[in-house]
Amino acid sequence: MKVLVFAKKRKTKEGRPFTSYVTKMTKKDGSEVFATVKFREECGNPKPEDCPLYINVKKADANMSTKTVEVVGEDGEMIETERKTLWVNAWERDPEIYVDTSLDDFED
Repeated sequence: MKVLVFAKKRKTKEGRPFTSYVTKMTKKDGSEVFATVKFREECGNPKPEDCPLYINVKKADANMSTKTVEVVGEDGEMIETERKTLWVNAWERDPEIYVDTSLDDFED
């Protein structure tokens, strides 16, 4: 399956830098699922400067986990939400280059 991966450089509470990876995947019914992407140490991470990029992942080389967490809602109440993580054991870079079309509807 082809997955579009975005990278974001962040810092821990202690100030150490790290990179987080995210994706939005489309299910067979057309709905979209937002997930963090974790790459197993032995398969390596994409370079953050190369992202966003398409990667190819065999379904046998990945799995999706779901975790229920409590977060503070806009009204200050605690609500339960699901967080999904795509665990990748092996991947290859897809030759297709990502082209951002998010501003195509706006005038120059």
